[in-house]
Amino acid sequence: MASLSRAHGVPSDQPQGAYYTVDIAMGSVFGTGNNTAGGGVTPKTQADFGTKATSLAISRRGARGTLRYKKMLELLQTRSNVRVINLVTTGDSNGSTQITDLNFGLVFENDDFIPTTGTSADGSTTYSTKVAWITDKIAEACSTTFTEKMTVYDPTSGVGNIKDEEITAAAVTTALGELVENITVAEVAGFRSNVDAETPTDNASTSTAE
Repeated sequence: MASLSRAHGVPSDQPQGAYYTVDIAMGSVFGTGNNTAGGGVTPKTQADFGTKATSLAISRRGARGTLRYKKMLELLQTRSNVRVINLVTTGDSNGSTQITDLNFGLVFENDDFIPTTGTSADGSTTYSTKVAWITDKIAEACSTTFTEKMTVYDPTSGVGNIKDEEITAAAVTTALGELVENITVAEVAGFRSNVDAETPTDNASTSTAE
């Protein structure tokens, strides 16, 4: 049976990190048109595709998805530094196709800083877990209007094909309850390093020298 090390455990005065997995399913409630609701949430830009967007309108749609992804990370880092790992996108086979699913992991530097109380994105319920807070921040990024300068690929511009444009990303849907249902967050409990079983005991040796 596996066991934990106390003598060589993580010092108890270090921040207690935590790891959460996220799945955003965009196949049903997310807008897919070339209007301000389209684009989903994506870490990718046109630079990630060999076959790029075939029109400026489609490229702008992708930029809206990238803007939401950026804003989502900003919202998730309001209480603690966070690192994104294991990014996997589905459905976006080229620069003209919109993402249908996004999976990734969130490693928070200090899990104690993540709130456990708040109100859901649609304002209908209150929540009392960290998982719900993370879900709510993601939903907030998907249901808020943002406007920023973004780098946009323009297949009609000729040489260079890249320009800066002011892009507006609006709510992906007005059905906020359904939006939340398409966001799945789960904690990977085994990731925690500073559990009681790993902190040094009073009689643990302070030296590892032979």
